[in-house]
Amino acid sequence: MSQAVDAVIIGAGINGAAIAFNLAKRGCKNIAVVERFTIASGGTGKSAAIVRQHYSNEILIRMVRRSRDIFEFFDDEVGGSAGFVRTGYLFFVPGYVVEAFKCNIALQKKLGVRTRDISKEESKEICPQIDPGDAGAIAYEPDSGYADPYESTVSYLQAAKALGARLYQSSPVQSVHVRGGKIECVVSAKEEFATRVVVNASGPWANKVGSMVNITYPIQVTREQEVMFRAQPQSLCPQLTVSDMCNAIYFHPFGQDLLVGRGFPKEYEHVDPDNYAEGSDPDFIEDTAERIAKRVPGMESAFILKGYSGLYDVTPDWHPIIGTHPELDGFISVVGTSGHGFKLAPAVGEAVSQLVVDGKSSTFDLSQFSADRFATGHSFKAAYGGNRA
Repeated sequence: MSQAVDAVIIGAGINGAAIAFNLAKRGCKNIAVVERFTIASGGTGKSAAIVRQHYSNEILIRMVRRSRDIFEFFDDEVGGSAGFVRTGYLFFVPGYVVEAFKCNIALQKKLGVRTRDISKEESKEICPQIDPGDAGAIAYEPDSGYADPYESTVSYLQAAKALGARLYQSSPVQSVHVRGGKIECVVSAKEEFATRVVVNASGPWANKVGSMVNITYPIQVTREQEVMFRAQPQSLCPQLTVSDMCNAIYFHPFGQDLLVGRGFPKEYEHVDPDNYAEGSDPDFIEDTAERIAKRVPGMESAFILKGYSGLYDVTPDWHPIIGTHPELDGFISVVGTSGHGFKLAPAVGEAVSQLVVDGKSSTFDLSQFSADRFATGHSFKAAYGGNRA
């Protein structure tokens, strides 16, 4: 016999968790969060969880600014901790994008982001371990940093459960039943739910869920490798969060270690989310070690601790698909977050909860993220190309 619920959220990553909490907070408490495996076991758990505000369009800047505030004041906004560390954030860009960089800085300031273009001398004062020598320009955000992806997700789910939501782990969705263009029920491995609302927040498995209701997303799943280093001595490790377009890396401290990943430009490896190499390749580790030593010379003697791989669910313009589908009443997509999903999740949770309860988000214009933008020529444009957004 099926359980009647107000909504089924498919996916217990950071987006599903944030949506569940915000729905419950708005009074929609009879919610089922259904997860194929365990909490944050998809893209979220392997996220570098960098919280930066340097974007090149108004909607994402406004959303990530709101998200940053929630991450820092998580106990007041949600309850519990997001593990947020306000390290400050540096962004190094090469000379050929300096004009776009200046435009972005101006837009970010206009929208209330505390950011500024700094000199190489200022960069050395902020973080003496970092060599800014090859940068064409440098931005500094004192309020940004990184968070803990597991802690954030667990805290959201704990807060949602306290308000009445229920979590079903190791319960992959097997089918979504539709009648007359409306959602009727969701069948998972453990339970069947009668509902009129389904939120597809399944990350790399977005198309697997979408296929159950004849929806196909223009999404590719990519393997994203990261490496953990330990400086020798530890004082050589920069205590700052950095995006480095010059050397195509990003990094932030993680306890006494340094987490380093590759950024744009790079080749992307498309994989099956159910069957991919979860470690890091030896040549990737060697290449990353060389790149980090160029930006942080003291890391040349660092120990390599471990490497691992996570997943991105990537759209053609590297921006998410968020919204309803005219042909299917009650089905809402929050997919294709393209490596930006973690930092946007608090704002997405608020906006999608408004969409479910009120039929429209009063906080952000989610229509910009509609799935039909690719067909209608309204894709987002990234100032620096690739996944920088």
